Amino acid sequence: MTGLRERVLAAVRDRDVDELERVIAGDRRAVRHLVGVTFRSDPESREIAARGLAIAARCHPTAIRETVRRLIWAMNEESGTNAIWAPDALRAIAAEAPELVLPVVPDLMRLAADPSLRDRVTEIARIVAARYPSDAAERVERTLTDCMRGKQDGTRRDRRA
Repeated sequence: MTGLRERVLAAVRDRDVDELERVIAGDRRAVRHLVGVTFRSDPESREIAARGLAIAARCHPTAIRETVRRLIWAMNEESGTNAIWAPDALRAIAAEAPELVLPVVPDLMRLAADPSLRDRVTEIARIVAARYPSDAAERVERTLTDCMRGKQDGTRRDRRA
């Protein structure tokens, strides 16, 4: 019997999106294996894995919500991760389920300060904002307000705390 990892990798290798969808629908742990593929050097495999993550957004939104959070963290300089391809996975998720990316729109805007990420993370934020314009704007405004308050009173406020 073939294990989950092997089934995911075979579907990605064969570019078999139908099989990938069956595997994902049957086991939320497939998400973990797809995330690993998004860091590979092969662009076609990364693309199929990103499509798989978008499919998983429909079947396993909780797992994808956590994946979004981890991809955002991976793009932070302090993570020490080379997450150059993370925006591609986030873009696929945002196109399928923008509500799962909405909570991290302020993080995307912060990451846009990095010239190597700017265009791609801005594109992701635009995808989400097109679907949820007032919610995305409100989240960014709230984050900026909190940041300004922290600067005025000399403290730094961490949203995640």
